[in-house]
Amino acid sequence: MMKLTCSTVFLLSVSSLVDSVINIKTLPPDLRRFSPGASSASQWKGDHYAILDGDRGKVSLSWSVDKEFINFKVECMSTGWVALALSHTKSIKGADLFIGWVTPNGHAVLKDFHSVDGRSVREDSSQDVELIYGEEVERTTILRFRRKLETCDLDDDVRVTNDTFRVIWAYSEVDPGEEEVVVWRELHRAGGRLLHLYQGEPREALETSMKKWVVTSNQMTLPQKETLYWCTIVKLPALAQKHHMVGYKPKIQTGNERFVHHMMLYECHDSSPDQTFSKHVDSMAGYECYTPNMPDDFLKCRGIVAAWGLGGEPFSFPEGAGYPLGEEHGGATYYMFEVHYENPGLHPNIADNSGLELLLTPHLRAEDSSMLTVGHDVSTLHLVPPGQPSFTSVGHCPAQCTSTLPENGIRVFAGLPHTHLLGIRVKLRHIRNGAELPTPFQDNYYDFNYQTMRHMEFNLLPGDHLITECVYDSTERTGYTRGGIRAEDEMCMMFLHYYPAVNLAQCVSKLPLKNLLLAMGVSLWPVTPDTRHLGLRIQSPDKYQNLTLSDYLSAVLPGDLDAAMRLQEANLHHSHVAECYDFGKRNIIADGTEFSSPKIHTPYYNIDETCNPYAKDDKLFLETFQKHLNLPLEGDSEQPSSSPSLPPPVLPVILVQLLSRYL
Repeated sequence: MMKLTCSTVFLLSVSSLVDSVINIKTLPPDLRRFSPGASSASQWKGDHYAILDGDRGKVSLSWSVDKEFINFKVECMSTGWVALALSHTKSIKGADLFIGWVTPNGHAVLKDFHSVDGRSVREDSSQDVELIYGEEVERTTILRFRRKLETCDLDDDVRVTNDTFRVIWAYSEVDPGEEEVVVWRELHRAGGRLLHLYQGEPREALETSMKKWVVTSNQMTLPQKETLYWCTIVKLPALAQKHHMVGYKPKIQTGNERFVHHMMLYECHDSSPDQTFSKHVDSMAGYECYTPNMPDDFLKCRGIVAAWGLGGEPFSFPEGAGYPLGEEHGGATYYMFEVHYENPGLHPNIADNSGLELLLTPHLRAEDSSMLTVGHDVSTLHLVPPGQPSFTSVGHCPAQCTSTLPENGIRVFAGLPHTHLLGIRVKLRHIRNGAELPTPFQDNYYDFNYQTMRHMEFNLLPGDHLITECVYDSTERTGYTRGGIRAEDEMCMMFLHYYPAVNLAQCVSKLPLKNLLLAMGVSLWPVTPDTRHLGLRIQSPDKYQNLTLSDYLSAVLPGDLDAAMRLQEANLHHSHVAECYDFGKRNIIADGTEFSSPKIHTPYYNIDETCNPYAKDDKLFLETFQKHLNLPLEGDSEQPSSSPSLPPPVLPVILVQLLSRYL
């Protein structure tokens, strides 16, 4: 539907020109002459697109990114000014603003703006946006423009990165006056949409032989329960030959968007799969996941092959890889479909049939792909202290697990980062033989409401170590947040698509209980068969003796700031225990194997020198350095008498101070 909307704008333009329906005065002179350049510019589509204003479909954006520039085309059903802002917040304050319009005589205008208060706009002193094309057709304003990814306007522009952006849009029904002054309060409509500018929803070009398989929860009704995980067994349709899954996209039932949090598809394996799983398919019954009511057969479904999170876009595999379907082809014939629902308002009688649409092709790709889950194990002992603006949890995929990979390793090509409400940053680090390699993925503005597959590329070799880092903002919480499946709980995970397919399905870790107790400053009574019903109870210190660990977490620990610091230290530097298994839920290493954090002798620092004038000009750097120290330039015979001689140890210190001003 979105593609049709974008295309319709252009098709109307062409037909209107042919039929001479529209007022020719609204067209710029070059288009009236049908110049080849104008025609080419107006038909530009970009690699990605998005409808910015939801179902109304009046504002759309197309874009492409290359090594130096990001190219945009915005189309808005209005004849006044149109604004687009790149922001990391919900405000235009501090955002990079582009505002353009087409004058009554057909002249297109586009300017670079900023806002210091979020209520008014000012032109940038440095105009870093380049207008390529502009026109007004059928009461629709179309502007195509570009800007550098890094403009080096550190005061008013925002660098385009792989972080999550909130793209804010606005438009007015009137153009600015002759003085070209934009009055922000004269806007007619405004809004925003979360996007990843280095990627986006691709323009769909399906093969003629492509098949669509939609998996759903079989029309279930949500109970009046805040959090629900619902699991259903589905069977692959009969296929005459081997097929690859080469993409998938969400199919959310209209009106239920606020209830569907995420959807996962797991492989199911057994020595007799038909006998084990077919009865659950025939009954079309679903169960609440991970509860006593869920049949034990469902526990044989481990290893995720497709994952979608809140706000996520459709995902397409690279041309050289596809997930194999069918047990006989290296995949599975039966799958478990898991849907996470959130119903905080406890609304009754919510019927849902949301699902995933899988794209299947008989034209096999060169490589069979699979998915690997890494990060922190989902555990109630995953703790985030309250009142912390920046608390980091880490999960490891240690060398003990990756040592089982083939000699040439695997190629990771995409990943879905996943936290819950407190998550603000996610980073994946890659360690090899004690040296940290370039960061495969990082989002410094992660948003819980926009979780979608992200493109990344790196090779994971036997013995490599992955570290998933999640940063949380818990300033609004008054008690400890635990790990768990509810949205109010926390997670720290990444789901990585890779090829060639191997058996490794999950590689996660967590702090052992002994390290957590050390950080909390308590010890526990031993648990015996006779005392198991009492739960975990504190032995020391004496003043908290016999208090349950849960009560200690909720009533005592939140006020202990030193404990929060010790817990942060434990997360980052103490030993973890690993959980590493294959798609049949067979452990690759012993469950609970303890390991130390890797010793990194060569950290990785990404120093961007794009805006450093001294980075590529050695002469300028030397002249500035000598001037800063008041030293003679090379070739000068005399040293100024006012310049004292500096002892050798002082020179490196001054050099570091100078470099810090420009790096």
